[in-house]
Amino acid sequence: MTKLTDITHEEYNSVVGDFYAEPIHRNKMNEEEIIDLAKRLNEKINVPIIDETKEEKIFIKIILKIDNFLYDNLPNEFYGLMRSTEKGIDDTEAIQLISRLTKLANNKIDIPFLSEKAEEVAIKFVIGLAVNAARKTLNFNKVRSNSEKLVITESNDKVELMVLD
Repeated sequence: MTKLTDITHEEYNSVVGDFYAEPIHRNKMNEEEIIDLAKRLNEKINVPIIDETKEEKIFIKIILKIDNFLYDNLPNEFYGLMRSTEKGIDDTEAIQLISRLTKLANNKIDIPFLSEKAEEVAIKFVIGLAVNAARKTLNFNKVRSNSEKLVITESNDKVELMVLD
């Protein structure tokens, strides 16, 4: 494993480049994942007076907003854990991250056309899936395919229920 004292100039520039990336490059979920999550989120939330196709487009934008929030508040290396089944965080770390990130996100992200409750569901859904995907033995594809099992708690008191089996 490379130590920081051994980091090359190019590796350092890569870290800095990721940190200061332009908004268009700040999402870590890919197009397929975002569209899939939008469809799954659409099953959980109804936006009044808007047809399903337009709802999914709205949810794509919401997921992008949450993904950008995660980009700003987590090291990019965390996203590598979402793609790995061999490395990852444990259940206790997942509970702490879900609790802290959803609280912080709910304070920073405002989606005026959704009720506060629907906004909280959207935030907890996306963050819950991302954090669960970073757990050992899981990855983003496994967690996405089991998203219907994700319990969206009403308060942070029962956040341990959001950790998937």
